Amino acid sequence: MPSAAQQIKQQVRQCHIDDIDDLPSFLAEQTIPIVIKDVCTHWPMVEQAKQSDQQALSYLKSLASDSPVRAFSAPAKERGRYFYNAQMSGFNFSQYASNLVALLGQLEQAKTIAEPDSYYMGSTACDYCAPQFIANNPLQVTPHKCLKSLWVGNHSQIAAHYDNADNLACVAAGSREFILFPPEQVDNLYIGPLEFTPAGQAVSLVDFAEPDLERFPRFAQALQNALSAKLAPGDGIFIPALWWHQVSAQGEFNVLVNYWWRQAAVHLANPFDALLHSMLAIKDLPASHKANWQTFFNHYVFNDNSRLGEHTPDDVKGILGEVDELTARKIRQLLLQKLNR
Repeated sequence: MPSAAQQIKQQVRQCHIDDIDDLPSFLAEQTIPIVIKDVCTHWPMVEQAKQSDQQALSYLKSLASDSPVRAFSAPAKERGRYFYNAQMSGFNFSQYASNLVALLGQLEQAKTIAEPDSYYMGSTACDYCAPQFIANNPLQVTPHKCLKSLWVGNHSQIAAHYDNADNLACVAAGSREFILFPPEQVDNLYIGPLEFTPAGQAVSLVDFAEPDLERFPRFAQALQNALSAKLAPGDGIFIPALWWHQVSAQGEFNVLVNYWWRQAAVHLANPFDALLHSMLAIKDLPASHKANWQTFFNHYVFNDNSRLGEHTPDDVKGILGEVDELTARKIRQLLLQKLNR
């Protein structure tokens, strides 16, 4: 069976950074993925990576701190796939306390081995593990509050998952291949548990390297709607919130920088929390009750809310009006009261 990547016919659309007048404004208008060529090619990190993996590794080591981080390792036989074990009772990798300097030393040593184990540091705040990285490798992507994270390792395959925030992922060293699916393909991706996950987000149970269509037949339909992209050092890809994406890196040294932000006021809650509460309150109701609640959700949440409460005086609208910081605080207090009953 061909791999998932070999079966995908559609590529993510592309543009070049020179064609963009204002990157934050451009990104704010995007609703589907797009590759931005050379978006961070001006970084010293990228300049070193284009010379050699060793120069890129040495450059990052010069910026790395000895602050403790969580690192991961998977045996060579796993092909860099960080996933569950065969019984789904645990995982096929180990995690251990390290720091970025030590991890880079392991990656340097792994380059001397024909079939090395996989070593990996997942999303870790740049300011924490390499305090000068962002100052020396700047990129302005949004006016919103933004989390900037480093991913460092050798070969790795991160199962298809989604993020709650918009994401600009920039390749600073090595290469990355992305396979993406629109949110509506969730039913065809065979998503695993929500609360027991390899790295915090629910993931597809399909092995993209060897898709088992007998066990996961609807994945064939997902592939018909998939997009793929291969990124070199200096390239970035914008992934809108809730788009599923599988990410793989095959080189001896790979560095990815993520910028995550929500196009929402900071006082608004995480929508995933509402999903969990809805599963608690609605998922197992009779079908007719669920249909009625769907109507209510459409009225209060998903429809054009400019009409919501229009018949009510402004001073008594309460949470029917705009959810500002004060209203958000009142909603949280109301939720706490009800959850504590």
